[in-house]
Amino acid sequence: MPAKNDPAEGMNLLDLFQRDMTPKPWAEGEKIPWDDPEFSQRMLKEHLSQKHDAASRRKRIIKKHVDWIHRTVLNGQPSCILDLGCGPGLYTAALAGLGHVCRGIDFSPASIDYAVKASPEGCTYTLGDIRATDFRSGYDLVMFIFGEFNVFRPQDATLILQKSFAALQPGGRILLEIQTFDAVYELGNQPATWYSAKKELFADDPHLCLMESFWDEEQQAAIERYYIVDVISGNVRRYASTTLAYHEDEIISMLTRSGFRGVETYPTLTGKNVSQVSSMLVLVAEKCHSR
Repeated sequence: MPAKNDPAEGMNLLDLFQRDMTPKPWAEGEKIPWDDPEFSQRMLKEHLSQKHDAASRRKRIIKKHVDWIHRTVLNGQPSCILDLGCGPGLYTAALAGLGHVCRGIDFSPASIDYAVKASPEGCTYTLGDIRATDFRSGYDLVMFIFGEFNVFRPQDATLILQKSFAALQPGGRILLEIQTFDAVYELGNQPATWYSAKKELFADDPHLCLMESFWDEEQQAAIERYYIVDVISGNVRRYASTTLAYHEDEIISMLTRSGFRGVETYPTLTGKNVSQVSSMLVLVAEKCHSR
């Protein structure tokens, strides 16, 4: 996951009023602060919620995905799996239940702590930024799902693919689930909105959350801003996130340049369309015996 961004401590309402209305991708931060201990603890509640699929998917959906990965991607064979951005280990735990050996990497301390305590035998976890963490080697599958690939700068995305290729044994496969170009474009063109909360993801105290989005045509990226206004002091904290849009041929080309071959695409992690418009694209590619 990308590194923690500067929350623009010390901002006030005048700063908010005078904000730049043409932000640049990644200029104000890369992602909301998943690696902050307090934030990650609040985020863990969202990961484990069975009311929505905003942070992690619900258990019934994960089961369908894991069944498809087990049957179609791994051909039902016990495998060694690396899960990048594993969160609280919900996928790895389910895969281990089918006989696979799994390692997960994530930079959210609360999620990794939960995964270590809750996951069954056959799972290990590492707290770290996947750009800098050693993947090790010998995997049959490297998986990076739920669209997190899109939040990385192009050079970092390429690095992750190259590290994944090196970590796989010959014949191993990568499973990549990215956000579609149309989904990212729509994200960058959302109207501004806001809500109030006594205690919520961004703060433990009463606050307003003001959100706005922008589309950068030059870099084909959506930029999201979150302004957290403390209702007692009026102090403002800003978080920002950039999501890069890829056309299908672009991501296939990236996989090919990283050494992968035989790229297959699917609309979902069940291999089937579940609606007329899918916000995700699933790609599976192989590390051939000779590059």
